[in-house]
Amino acid sequence: MNSPTPNALSEPQRQALRWLSRLRDNACNDQDRHAFEDWLAATPEHAEAYVQAQQFWQQLGGLTDAAGTRLKDARGYAQKAQAARRWRNTTLLTLALAAGLCALQPEQALKLTAERYQTAKGEQTAIDLADGSRIELNTDSDLRVARLFGSRTVWLEHGEAWFDIKHDAARQFEVVAGNGRIRDVGTRFNVINDEGNTTVEVAEGIVALSHDGSPEQRVKAGQQSGFDAEGRLRPVTAGDANAAGSWRQGLLIFKRQTLPEVLRQLARYHRVDFELPDAKLQSLRVSGRFSTSDLDESLSTLANGLGVKVTRLSPTHISIRANR
Repeated sequence: MNSPTPNALSEPQRQALRWLSRLRDNACNDQDRHAFEDWLAATPEHAEAYVQAQQFWQQLGGLTDAAGTRLKDARGYAQKAQAARRWRNTTLLTLALAAGLCALQPEQALKLTAERYQTAKGEQTAIDLADGSRIELNTDSDLRVARLFGSRTVWLEHGEAWFDIKHDAARQFEVVAGNGRIRDVGTRFNVINDEGNTTVEVAEGIVALSHDGSPEQRVKAGQQSGFDAEGRLRPVTAGDANAAGSWRQGLLIFKRQTLPEVLRQLARYHRVDFELPDAKLQSLRVSGRFSTSDLDESLSTLANGLGVKVTRLSPTHISIRANR
């Protein structure tokens, strides 16, 4: 990943990150603490960086300061420095400190501080980003959006989302889903993360898919691809421009999908479970348009089109059997 975090940190910020992590380590000794005091007193910038680190960590968990009275000295230096200089990237520093304090990689720390959006079954929501981009989150989905330091990274934990992205060559937009990454090259696209199996459908522009530094695979408008739960890329195939993101118009469009898959997709929008006891129905293929909001209509379409019997065993449990 091309993360802005490591390259954007100033040297005092990097040092503050290392010191705060070291002072909280059980292996920290008197020699370390004396070295820290020397570093703290060297410049006002050091003190200010350390104070910011402490403030952030206290916001995270209200933890006490391992440096003891040294924090008081740091605050004194910082107060003197404030009139002359303010950090413009305080939020970035807190992000980096989260990485160090939690012994995580910078991207994991970015995720730690990201805003979380979740939708229940039948719910959808829209997220407007500061750069003019827009994300629409589908039913039963979980998404995290990093907003610190102008970051353009999101994590689709599970579910489905539509992305309408404003291209910025200087700051790539990236979606992390399952074990793969989707990098925007200025486009509109739909992403489904279903138990780590990811499908990407491009409606406009180009996206680049990758996994663990592997060569990128580009997917253009009218095409689709993705990766499995291990991150292995699937071949690029022709997509259906009408189907990509059709849920935004309240439609699910299937082309020769198996009946179990169709039922699984319908269950994402409704609080129901399906029972499919007849083995011969498992291989039935379904094509057509189904409403995301009107379950009765969808079940009627299945019954008429496939010649199956649909029975509601309870408000939340539905049986589908072959007509005998």
